[in-house]
This record gives sequence, structure tokens and C-alpha cells, in this order.
Amino acid sequence: MRAGKFGPNLSQFQFQKKGPPRDALRAVPLDCDNSAVRLLLHAFASLILLLILTQDYQIFAEKMLPLLGRPPREFQAPPPGEAADGFVRTLDSQQIHYRRWQGQGAPRTAYRVAVLHHGNLGTMDGYRTIPKWLAGLGITSYVYDYRGYGQSTGFPSERGLYRDAEAVLDQALRNEGASPEVALAFAHSLGGGPATYLAAKKKLGALILAASFTSVPDAASTNPSFGWLSRFAWTRFPNAERIAELDRTCLIVLHAGQDKLMPRWMSRQLAHAYRGRGRSFLTEGPNASHDSIVTETPALAEPLLHECSKN
Repeated sequence: MRAGKFGPNLSQFQFQKKGPPRDALRAVPLDCDNSAVRLLLHAFASLILLLILTQDYQIFAEKMLPLLGRPPREFQAPPPGEAADGFVRTLDSQQIHYRRWQGQGAPRTAYRVAVLHHGNLGTMDGYRTIPKWLAGLGITSYVYDYRGYGQSTGFPSERGLYRDAEAVLDQALRNEGASPEVALAFAHSLGGGPATYLAAKKKLGALILAASFTSVPDAASTNPSFGWLSRFAWTRFPNAERIAELDRTCLIVLHAGQDKLMPRWMSRQLAHAYRGRGRSFLTEGPNASHDSIVTETPALAEPLLHECSKN
């Protein structure tokens, strides 16, 4: 009974002895939490801003290497009798370094000259598989370094790469006395941007894309953590849209079955975007990676290039 009698008083006593007021208990941890949250938000916002502002270095990754302390790449002399180097001036006065690989014998396809566009890492000096293959088909090819890459002057940008590609193509056509209808463009990865631009604008005879993408925003959107930042991309390279503009250009799309960067649906969309009166092909190297698709290109593309020649 005493417990019942003193229960209310005991309960009140216990409540009063709990410590500081409830508001005071909440105030201290909330202030700490707010400071931590603000710090995290500032760090996250800074990271996002950094990613947005440095997107050119991410897209044109060769320019990132000096910032990481990597020394400039050393160039090897072109193989005597097979290739020779030169420079061509763009409309905005940049000097673009190119290498001309001489075709061997009479052309075995409908094409006489090719312009080759490499990926976002490396330079034309390491790009020898494709020009040697094309030389065996009697096709003289010009592989070049984008502005800011290798010995080419300037800093890369979407508009800049378009100008570089046009300058090299015009030089190739003048040197070889050829027309755009007997010229082809080959591109790996990033190179799909300037290559599809050339094919659409100059009405080239053929376009070969290996492990390329539909657009930069589409490619960026596949990143599981920061894909939502693709809406802030100022570099576009709308390759699928350019393919839709092709008329008689023959299109060959090569997908790397083990590609961890460019998903299969992008290759399909590139092929399906074609609305021209020529022919289009989509094929896959099932064991090829994003980079090794280049070495598999001759075996995959040569039969299709002969099919293109029947147009």
C-alpha cells in the first residue's frame, strides 16, 4: 500500500532527477550533428563542382597524365618506307601532327584513303594495327593526334576535335587526289565523335566505329555513382544523331563483348540510328575488351568492308 501511496511522489522525484531539461539534452548533439552534416555537404558539393569543372580532363584523359606527374610520351620514328609524319594547320591556327601510312598495291576495296581517330588515352604513335591492316588492303591511311595530344598544339575540345578531323581529312584528300566517296573513317571509343562528324558532313564512303558511344551524356549516365551528373556535360559528341544524318555512307559498328565501359545497348543504338540508303552492320568480338577490340578489328571488319564495297 505504501508503494501506492508514495508512488506518485517517487515518480515525480525520479523525473525531476533525470538531469538537464529535455531541450538542453537535445541542443548539444543537434549542434554537433549539424556541423558534421554541413561539413559533409560542403565536401560533397566541392566534389561535384570539381567533377563538373574538370570534365574536359576526364573526357580527354591524356591531358590528365601530366597533372599526375607522368612524363610526356616519347615518340618513335615512323617505320621507313611504310609511314611518314607531317603537320597540318587548322582553321584556328593549331598544328596537328599526323602520320601517313602508305597503301600497298592496288586497292582491294572501294576505298583509297582513311582517316583514323584514336581513343582518349594514348597517341597515334601506339596506333599501328589499323593502318598496317588497311595498307594491306591498298588503303593509304592518316592517323593523327588531337590538339593537345602528342606533338599537336592547343587544348582538346569538342569543336576543336571537329576542326582537327576536317583539317586532316582535307589534307589526305589533297595528297591522294581522292574524293570523300572513296574515303573511310575508323574510330575507337572517343574517336567516334570526330569520325561521325566527318562522315555526316563530308559524306564519306564508309564509317567504322569500335567500342564507341551514342553521346557523351549517355556514356556518362552509365556511371553508377555519378551518372546523374551527365546533365551538366558541355561536351556532347552526339554520335547517334550524326549517324541518323548519313545517306550513302556504309556503317560498321563493332562491339567488344567484354567491354566494361561501353554497354552493348549503345552499339545497338548506333547501328539502329542508321537511316541511310547504304548498308549498316553490327558485329561483336565476344572476347574483346574495350581496348583489345582494336586488335580484333581487322578480322571482324574486313569481310564487312568488302560488303560495303558492293554499294
